[in-house]
Amino acid sequence: MRQEGKAAAVRRMEGHPALDSRRDDAEEIVLPTGSEAGLQPDRTLHPLAQTAEAGDEYIQSLTLLCDSSFAGLRSTALTRDCVWSSETGYLPMDSIESWKIRYPGDGSQISPQSAVLIAKPKYLILAIGADNTADMQKDAFIDAYAALIRGLAKASPEAKIVCLTLCSVTASYVGDDGMSGEKAQEINGWIRDLCIETGAFYGDLTPVLCVDGNLRADYADGSGRALNTAGLRELIGYLRSHSLDAQ
Repeated sequence: MRQEGKAAAVRRMEGHPALDSRRDDAEEIVLPTGSEAGLQPDRTLHPLAQTAEAGDEYIQSLTLLCDSSFAGLRSTALTRDCVWSSETGYLPMDSIESWKIRYPGDGSQISPQSAVLIAKPKYLILAIGADNTADMQKDAFIDAYAALIRGLAKASPEAKIVCLTLCSVTASYVGDDGMSGEKAQEINGWIRDLCIETGAFYGDLTPVLCVDGNLRADYADGSGRALNTAGLRELIGYLRSHSLDAQ
């Protein structure tokens, strides 16, 4: 079946009244059961190790689920076809179970789990965690994020999954979302614990993008909380030099 056909079939399933009324039942129907072979749930941390630099073909083999901090990847020629996000680029962590992403194959609005079921990505990079997070408690954050990871792993058991840390915000950032460099680093600690719990790979961007826990001003867009072209270039450089092909 062609990708577009699969996407349309999943979209019909997601829109069926019987499934809309019971989301848990819908997920059980959409997602196959199976092992989480792409994860390594052995209660140890699996940080991405530095490797020889990979080429453009490797970067284009990645699937990146991105929130608003990383949404600029949709406008980068190298990655625009492998980025999943909502129409707005905003993915609030306090309502993770209701996310809909725009699937590049046909523009469908479907859940990330359904998109993985269709695409069966080899490598899945999760660049999320900054949207609507500042008021969340650690347990709620980890529980919601872990449920997402396990759902993605069930949809594509062989996929290697990476959780990237937040890119943080600049030292001068003043926003109404309550985010700060200190809060971002706290959340990054939660992401580290999440990776230990689930067996996902841990990708630490702090040494690459931050100074004293804050996003470098020369890597930030005008908002102070998202990456500009230079920051995105550094991110892609990190992914090149921490290739999953060698992990």
